[in-house]
Parts: sequence; structure tokens; C-alpha cells
Amino acid sequence: MKKVSVNLLTNVILLLAGIILILFHGVPDILIWGARVLGAMFLLPSLAYLITVAVRHADARTSADYLGVLPAVGGLCFGLVMIIKAHLFDGILQLLLGMLLLVLGLFHVIYLLLSRKSLKIKGWYHLCPLLVILCGILSLVLPALRASVATVVLLTGICLLLFNFTSLQEYLAERHARRNVTLPADVQPQQVDDDVIDAPQ
Repeated sequence: MKKVSVNLLTNVILLLAGIILILFHGVPDILIWGARVLGAMFLLPSLAYLITVAVRHADARTSADYLGVLPAVGGLCFGLVMIIKAHLFDGILQLLLGMLLLVLGLFHVIYLLLSRKSLKIKGWYHLCPLLVILCGILSLVLPALRASVATVVLLTGICLLLFNFTSLQEYLAERHARRNVTLPADVQPQQVDDDVIDAPQ
């Protein structure tokens, strides 16, 4: 079975996140629930690691790796705080959403600029990444926009869909470039002429 591409997995996760943000942007305390989800993402892996270390410690035949215990304990405590005191992180999450849009947009713009020689990049391919960057900047610096959490969440969801649309454009351009790759004239597959065989004298 083929390994799942990291880029594909990232795009699927961001696509699902964008759809969820669009569907639930009007839910009261949406960022508080988002903080709790992030807290669970910190808590569950840390807890699983600590349980694994405890089981290995109980088994004298296996050696336990204790180097990750301290970060795991830190992740566990941080996850608990985010779940229990989620309201402390809603303002931070709002800033993180703006920063996320800025980073994702810049990533695509830089990638498109670096790939313009090897891929057939059309000018309008830059439109979606530039819109994502603009939305990220506005959500960070515009007080009127930051005052409406629902608007920021909705805008983030739409921009995540634009991010996936740009990724699809890049994939199609890469696929088209791979199809058009031809071997140089001096590099031809080795051919064997069955009619010309050295017969023993």
C-alpha cells in the first residue's frame, strides 16, 4: 500500500478544518471550544506516552526512554489548562488564526515564485494566496474585524478552502509538467537488434 503523502494529509486536514469553521462560525464561544480541542490534542498524545513509559518501566525486560517524560508532563499540564480554562485562550486563538492565514499565504506565494521556471505557472495562480495573506493581515490589524469573532472564524474557514484550491492548482501544474518531460536526444533507451548476432566462427 502506498504511503499517504504528507502534503495530501495536510490539505485534507485543512480542508476539513475550513469546512468546520464555516459551518460553525456562528456558534457561541466557538474559540473556547477550539481551545478545548487543541487542549485535547496536547493532552491525549502526552497521556499515551506517559502510559507507555509506565508500562515499559513495569516490564524489567524492556528499557524505557525517559527523555520524553518531562515534555510529556508539560504537554499534559498545558492540555489540562486549555481544557479547564479555555476562556483564557480565546483571544490568543484569534491571533493565531490570523497568523496561520499569513503563513499559509506566504508559503504558496514563495512556492509559486520558486517553481515558475519548472512549472507552467499562470498569473492568476497568485490570486488566492494573496487574498489569504490580505485576510490574515486584516484579521490581525483591523480592530473592527477582530471585534467580531464569528467573522474572523468564517473568514479563516473560507481562506482555508482557498488554500486547498491553490494546492489543487499546484498539483495539476506539477502533473502537467511531469507528463511533458522528455528524454534528451542523446539519451535513448538501449535497443537490441535481434537480426545482428555474432555467430561463433
